[in-house]
Amino acid sequence: MRLYPEQVADHLKKGLAPCYLVFGDDPLIKLETLDRLRHTAAEQGFTERHCFATDDGLDWSLLLETCQALSLFASRQIIELELGAKPPKEWAERIRELQERLHPDLLLLLHGPRLSAAQSKSKWFEALSRLGVYVPVATPEAKQFPRWMQQRAQQSGLQLQPEALQLMCHAFEGNLLAAAQELEKLALLGLPQPISLAVLQENITQHNHFTPFQLIDALLAGKVNRGSRILQQLREEGVEAGLLAWTLAREIEQLLGLQLAARQGQSLAQLFAQARIWQSRQALYQQALQRLPLPKLRQLLHGASELNRLLGRFEQESAWLLLQALCLGFKDANALPPCLLSAPEAP
Repeated sequence: MRLYPEQVADHLKKGLAPCYLVFGDDPLIKLETLDRLRHTAAEQGFTERHCFATDDGLDWSLLLETCQALSLFASRQIIELELGAKPPKEWAERIRELQERLHPDLLLLLHGPRLSAAQSKSKWFEALSRLGVYVPVATPEAKQFPRWMQQRAQQSGLQLQPEALQLMCHAFEGNLLAAAQELEKLALLGLPQPISLAVLQENITQHNHFTPFQLIDALLAGKVNRGSRILQQLREEGVEAGLLAWTLAREIEQLLGLQLAARQGQSLAQLFAQARIWQSRQALYQQALQRLPLPKLRQLLHGASELNRLLGRFEQESAWLLLQALCLGFKDANALPPCLLSAPEAP
């Protein structure tokens, strides 16, 4: 069974499953989901908890013995196992042994970072998700973030005017933990409700956090203003221009390859499969391919080459300016002024 975090509370009213798999990269949602599961389990007599982690040189024999042993202090216990980014070689065999030892007085909580496509299709995952519940935890996307922020504010007893809500979303996008802490702080301040934009600006500190992947998604969708804002935030967070240049060049090359192949009559579905583009991201690539013809993509690729040359000459400020121009170039089919995509020759 698969449930989203917001569905877990209603699910738990019907009772606990034998095991839960909580995987994803958002720390706040993961922490709150696990805490809810632990709290519900404690209410139902699972008062003893044993924690293990695969990255700590896991002693499998001790883990399996713990599953078989009856507690001296409680009749029911939780086995919590944290899976690292790279599972041990013997993982599939060991987790099968663990599954065979599950019983009604033992609850298994398995958690870790976001699963890869191969892991989500593995036999061990399919077996455990059929037996229990899989809860994927991910930071809400930009279009879903205002709804999350509104609900979280209401939980904290706050009312936000539309402009204030928009500022909160800009200030904390990608950083739910900081957003939750800021809302709790605002609730303690006893500010007049509903909170206006002016009042909010005087009382918050921005903690938005972005990744290069969010930059790419914004550009593929043609949201260049958002892309420019993400680019600036990434720079302030200390992300290297070289990393962003490599990421951007790779996407431009992929779009150019897809556009050339599509012109030769190949179907997009086939091309996406060959390029291993996830179905959830295919709509973004379709938008970009419809918006950016071959001449524009070739111009962007030339700009990426110039960017690489600038970085090789350690001209960081010029490189960031060219990165900004390349981001703006994803807006439409119109060619960018050549002066934006060229760099002066070294003396």
